[in-house]
Amino acid sequence: MPARGGISLAALSALSAGFGFAIWFALTWARIGTFEYPLDDVYIHLAMAEGIAGGTYGINPGEPASAASSILYPLLLTPFAGTDFQRLLPLAWNLAGLLTLGWLLGRWIEEWSTGAVAVFLALVLPFATNMAGIASLGMEHTLHALAMAVMLLGFWRFLSKGEIGLALIAGVLLAPVLRFEGIGLALAVSGVVALRGHLRAGTMLAVLALVPVALFALFLASQGLDPVPSSVLAKLSAASDSSDPLSRLLRNLFLVGGLVVVAAFVLLTAAILNRENQNLRLFTLVVWLAVLGHLFAGRIGWAARYEHYVLVIAALALVPALARGRAFRAVGMAAALAGAAYFLWMNATVYNWTARGVYLQHVQMARIEAELPGVPVAVNDIGRVAWAQDAPVVDLWGLAYADARRARQEADGGPVPGWAGALADAKGARYAMVYADWFKDGIGTDWQLVATLTTPAPIGILGSETVSIYVLDPTMEDDLRSVIERLAPSLPEGATLTQVN
Repeated sequence: MPARGGISLAALSALSAGFGFAIWFALTWARIGTFEYPLDDVYIHLAMAEGIAGGTYGINPGEPASAASSILYPLLLTPFAGTDFQRLLPLAWNLAGLLTLGWLLGRWIEEWSTGAVAVFLALVLPFATNMAGIASLGMEHTLHALAMAVMLLGFWRFLSKGEIGLALIAGVLLAPVLRFEGIGLALAVSGVVALRGHLRAGTMLAVLALVPVALFALFLASQGLDPVPSSVLAKLSAASDSSDPLSRLLRNLFLVGGLVVVAAFVLLTAAILNRENQNLRLFTLVVWLAVLGHLFAGRIGWAARYEHYVLVIAALALVPALARGRAFRAVGMAAALAGAAYFLWMNATVYNWTARGVYLQHVQMARIEAELPGVPVAVNDIGRVAWAQDAPVVDLWGLAYADARRARQEADGGPVPGWAGALADAKGARYAMVYADWFKDGIGTDWQLVATLTTPAPIGILGSETVSIYVLDPTMEDDLRSVIERLAPSLPEGATLTQVN
């Protein structure tokens, strides 16, 4: 159905999402003068894709590692491995996913709403769900949210018409392999299909959701790795992010992003209680359960990417309710405006600045590494230094390697002093570029500080303003100092490379 001026609501919603995307990268270009992603994690996926293309599931040739948080996403990034064009693939996938997701949202709005309310929803909901902000990160979260949306729209077709179509099948299959959080909604939808008298179809949908994940776990085990990616385990077992459901809920509730999810949860609760249409009530209930599950078991924050799919599916479930009932519509539209304002503010004042931080820190670290070809380096952020480089990278934080994760998290009585030094020695690292305050007494006693890379605020959300550069092998100190002296004058404004005598 066309909106004002003859533009369909689907096109209007997609244009709204695309406009936010353009704003993000215009700000990035204004702040650093070039294109850059705001997360080092993008480069982890690119490095994993480069490894896959070369025959190794890992970041170093011949050394298996599970640094990717998604089963499918690294495979989508394998074309043109190690080239500048490969670096643009996350941008291309996210832009395509963003526009498709915006278009689907607009089509859904067309089905339930008309007039000024429909135009408002098409313009505001892409911002209230932070579509452009998440797509700008370059990660798998936009594609995951799109798969969840496709699954829900296919689920509604089943509830309203009794048809099990391609959308439902594709969503159930793709959502879990894009991110593991997709398993919950996929199984809930499969269960409803089975309980509605389609036992065989519901069972097959559950199989589609679970078997690829199970096969991936077996593949990891066959490589000598844990059945769950180390990157996932490292973040789940972080000291500040307890795996206990109640503790995780309380932590989520104390975050602003958690309050946004709670607001969506409250609106969903009200929508369930006020719906007479049993199909709509069941549709909303399934989404309500998914949101509740995320509050207890999921993560909130980290550039607002973990809760993105929750906001998208909540928006889809709330659109029918926003089209009916004057009081509920007023509250819902006010909540959508508040959410849009919050994400616009955070993206402009915090998250977007992180692209500057990545450029001033991680890109400059990769420049240092490129001047020492083939020399193993130890780091705590592995992405940019692992991608498109020929030097072995020693992961000291455990996103790729279980031994690093266990050394810093699981040792009896806490990490053993000097654990990072021992691990770097065992892996053959000859120098290190790390956030020193992350390791404290874990740094090797024989490490010699030779330089610091400082990037004063604003740098958005990064681990530290200072990267400490150590020499681990005394025989290469002169080479490392020579590189630092040569590169220091050419660093971009805002980054300072200083030798330490």
